[in-house]
Amino acid sequence: MHNLRHLKYIVEAARLGSITEASRQLRVSQPAISAAIRGFEEEFKIRLFVRNPSQGLGLTPSGRHFVTRARELLGNANDFENLFNETEDVHLAGRLELACYAAPAPLLVPNLIQYFAKDYQDIKIGLHEGNMEQVATWLKDGTADLGLTYDIYPDSDIDHELITQLAPFVMMSAKNPLAQKKVISLKDLEEMPLIFMDSPGFREYFLYYFGMYGLKPTVLHRPTTNEMVRGMLAAGDGYSIGLVKIKNSHSYDGGALVNVELKEVPPQVNLVVATLRGFRRSRIAEAFVNICKKRLNQVATGIGAGHKT
Repeated sequence: MHNLRHLKYIVEAARLGSITEASRQLRVSQPAISAAIRGFEEEFKIRLFVRNPSQGLGLTPSGRHFVTRARELLGNANDFENLFNETEDVHLAGRLELACYAAPAPLLVPNLIQYFAKDYQDIKIGLHEGNMEQVATWLKDGTADLGLTYDIYPDSDIDHELITQLAPFVMMSAKNPLAQKKVISLKDLEEMPLIFMDSPGFREYFLYYFGMYGLKPTVLHRPTTNEMVRGMLAAGDGYSIGLVKIKNSHSYDGGALVNVELKEVPPQVNLVVATLRGFRRSRIAEAFVNICKKRLNQVATGIGAGHKT
């Protein structure tokens, strides 16, 4: 007879991509995990995993849906156990899988996790960094419970909850003649080489921003990381555009960088917590969302969002 423990075996095997690793983490035998997988596959007449000798376990489309719902069921079961607790301060323990948009993640996530750990010492957080498209995919295939991302990558299967508003600003070398300005127009930037962060959602947002004013940027390079963007800015005369400001005013090689505000009103963009539509968040997930709202409501961003710079 199947039970919640067997579901946990499958969820852990999917998360780790290995029955061997799941066995070590759960401290149960590998045959017990294999039997749980086989039992559910036979009962529901589906195949949960594909086995690749070089890559370990991979979920089938049916398996992704199964694991997503299994994790939701396990979260609901944990909440039920605490339902009649006499105190409001219910002790939470378990694991939260967090998918993060990689560009702002180093600025936001480490301190966020540290703050969260002070109140919830028995919750472990698994991190998954990628672009906005990958964040959505990880939510849909059950890899992650929550996503910390921007709301500019459209996906009808994903719900967004506002954390704070953001607005674009310009980044450039302190040696750039335009770096002395407090505010700059997109028109002044149109012919200047753009070091363009090439990431799904991010890319379309900024092309749309220029297009709103009948302009088209001159893209010189398309790096995929903040580190490369900042390094290239320090080495040349180009510019880039960001949404979250980095406190460090230098690139890796020591070149000085500055932020300049933009004159034109931008299209709306927000920092959000993303969740699979129809997926009921566990108490652990809700606790993390509350910490996000407390700690990330004053993110350094452009003046277009009404934040102090």
